[in-house]
Amino acid sequence: MGLPVTQLIIPIFFGSLLQALVTYFLKLIVIEKLIEGREFSISLNSLITGVLSWFFIYLLWSLLYFLFHYVTNYKKEEIKNLKWQAAKNEIELNRLISQLNPHFVFNSMNSIRALIDENPLLAKKAVTELSNVLRNSLLMGKKTLVPFSEELKMVEDYLSLEKMRFEEKLTIKLSINENTKIFLVPPLMIQTLVENAIKHGTSKLPKGGVVEITASVEADKLKVIIYNSGHYDEQASSETGFGLANTKQRLDLLYGKEALFSIKNEEERVKTMVVIPSK
Repeated sequence: MGLPVTQLIIPIFFGSLLQALVTYFLKLIVIEKLIEGREFSISLNSLITGVLSWFFIYLLWSLLYFLFHYVTNYKKEEIKNLKWQAAKNEIELNRLISQLNPHFVFNSMNSIRALIDENPLLAKKAVTELSNVLRNSLLMGKKTLVPFSEELKMVEDYLSLEKMRFEEKLTIKLSINENTKIFLVPPLMIQTLVENAIKHGTSKLPKGGVVEITASVEADKLKVIIYNSGHYDEQASSETGFGLANTKQRLDLLYGKEALFSIKNEEERVKTMVVIPSK
């Protein structure tokens, strides 16, 4: 963007002074010597007065000139930085989304594999549902944001697959406000959190458990809460770290401090909450 303003002050000052001296003497030479044809004389007072007059003119002009170009270059640099940051965020988001698809496919295929020997008809139905889920996930993976209604359909398809696998060991409860479906959300984010709730929560309990999802609108923000049976140990290292870290990073890139993510134990179950502003 060029030299800082403080480093330009001295060159501008001495440059204006030099221009003032040159202009003053040229004026004397042209007017008194060439036009009037007489020898010119210089007094100290006239020299100081004349030079200072031209000095302030040149100084003011130089300051305005450099200020104009400084502001112009600053804005160009700021726009350039914003474009670079936006491109960087888009690349990072695409990287995060590309990481989600294999994770989702792997766990879904495990669910179907468990059904093949136990119930081939249900396994066939599950394959059909999974094909729908994969098709939607591939389409959603190309977008930065999708309607919450599409994300919810993905979650419902996934829960249908898991219900076939766990049967009576998995209880699903949904409480979705219709006003939430118009909000835009990062694709596969809620699905990943639901997947974690089952894989690292209810599926590890001998008697199974409950997964409850609520979605509401508060202060013009989408609030999604996922409850699951089990216990969350934030000190323990597990595979859940990827999904949670991924969620936090995506929310930060897209919304900054306007979004909220939290996970904690509450009344003998795990509460995962995501708050997303309208965008």
